[in-house]
Amino acid sequence: MTKKLKRDQLPAAKAKNWRENFKAEKDKTFNLKVPKIILQKDTYLALAGENENRVRIYLGLESAKDDGKYKLCAFAVSAFLLGSGDVYADYETPVFKLEKENVDFSNNTKAVIESIHLYRKWRSGEIDAEDPGAVYRQYIYPNAYLLTKFELHEIFMVQKRDEALIDYGIEKTMSVMISGVKTTTTMEAAAASTDDEEQEDFDLTAPCPPFCDERSIYNS
Repeated sequence: MTKKLKRDQLPAAKAKNWRENFKAEKDKTFNLKVPKIILQKDTYLALAGENENRVRIYLGLESAKDDGKYKLCAFAVSAFLLGSGDVYADYETPVFKLEKENVDFSNNTKAVIESIHLYRKWRSGEIDAEDPGAVYRQYIYPNAYLLTKFELHEIFMVQKRDEALIDYGIEKTMSVMISGVKTTTTMEAAAASTDDEEQEDFDLTAPCPPFCDERSIYNS
């Protein structure tokens, strides 16, 4: 009998596949060091508040390299529901750096923003541009993650854990290319087009990072 999954819980096979996909990218597009990124219960309580706001995690890079490689880091802020709909806006403070021991960076938001900007330069391919995988990073790696309050409530309040590990995985997806054909719309005609007739391919499914608060100082 299949065990019933909890809300937002990943099936074990899917989680394993996502982790394997992420490991495979280390030889292709991902050339960063990844330390243990921990969200502590006290940090969660400070960010969630009485209403159990969502937590948004922005990715950043350490300013100093580690053994010649940049090192990934992460910062957490509280994201509250703005009006009706599904728009979550970020509080500017408190903001915590998610190290082994979470550090309050509320008095140093400048350093947080600089770290996030550095990561986004890596993501866009500006950093280590000579790396063959640099051009593909923007299509794979997001700027931030908006965590649901259900999974965090489950870990910290129901299971009564003191820490949650922020791990990473990749779900591979296929993009769509749409081509314009003059005479007919059949796939056979598109495939048989002559070499001198230039075919235009459009990808109308541009991969996007998770929705971020456009007014947030951390999404500038």
